[in-house]
Amino acid sequence: MKVLERLLLVHLNKQTRTYQDPLQFAYRHGVGVEDAIIQLLQPTHCHLDKAGSTVRVMFFDFSSAFNTIQPDVLCQKLQKTQVGASTIAWIKDYLTNRPQFVRLKNCTSNQAISNIGAPQGTVLSPFLFTLYTSDFQYKSETCHLQKYSDDSAVVGCIRDGQEAEYRELVERFVAWCGNNHLTLNVNKTKEMILDFRRNRVESNTVSIMGEEVEVVEEYKYLGVHLDNRLDWRKNSEAVYKKGHSRLHFLRTLRSFNVCSKMLQIFYKSVVESVISSAIVCWGSSIRSRDLKRLNSLIKKAGSVLGTTVEPLEEIMQRRILQRIKKMMDNPEHSLHKTV
Repeated sequence: MKVLERLLLVHLNKQTRTYQDPLQFAYRHGVGVEDAIIQLLQPTHCHLDKAGSTVRVMFFDFSSAFNTIQPDVLCQKLQKTQVGASTIAWIKDYLTNRPQFVRLKNCTSNQAISNIGAPQGTVLSPFLFTLYTSDFQYKSETCHLQKYSDDSAVVGCIRDGQEAEYRELVERFVAWCGNNHLTLNVNKTKEMILDFRRNRVESNTVSIMGEEVEVVEEYKYLGVHLDNRLDWRKNSEAVYKKGHSRLHFLRTLRSFNVCSKMLQIFYKSVVESVISSAIVCWGSSIRSRDLKRLNSLIKKAGSVLGTTVEPLEEIMQRRILQRIKKMMDNPEHSLHKTV
């Protein structure tokens, strides 16, 4: 079944290319987590360089987003694209009349038929969700809505307290979610206000469905710890702790007399991948003490491997050049013209 799903995924991707949201960074060729974080940070940094400026970011949380997809609504949306009628009929059949039951040893529950949502753990379902949400897009000079699968964020660049566009965009998105049967979890939806001024101006809170959204000083977005000062202290600490625990596994492997080549493969895939995760986004902005601390971790790994390993600065420079090249080579990338 997954082979058939992959074939259909390629087919659907081509037919819906012009319909897809350019600020949806999941399940699209050539873009990913780093691009989504850069899309959030780039206008933020540019705007905060101006006097009297703040940036408000609303991080939305959905309750079981994949389980609330309405097949009929999705099919209506696909009819507005270049997807053929037979393909749409296949997708509707794929999503409806799905038998579900629970089996525990020799006991089996009664079957229940599901006609909403998308099956979990499949190749096609995540992409169908991105198509389901593609009809709500927004990008202006001061506000935009960006998505990574069901992780959605509204970014508003505000000057002199003029935040009407930001609030209106939040309201419109909340209303759109309701009309499309997507349930927002207001308790887990958070807002972060970024303001580099010494004397910050108090901002009025935003309410969603009658509940005030909590304003937080930090938020974990796509695996990266963002804070309202963008100094990356929390993220550096989290990266160090995770890298340190992985280093313990590397030492354990060496104690088993694992060959040098296998140790290096383990370091690259398990240790370095953690330390350098999304380094393009934060590597040039962390404090010197945090940089030294992470490099000391890398040196310890090098002593375990018995060789010199690439320091964080070189990893960052190489990754940045690779990311810029990908943006330049991809005319559909949201930051292509910016680069």
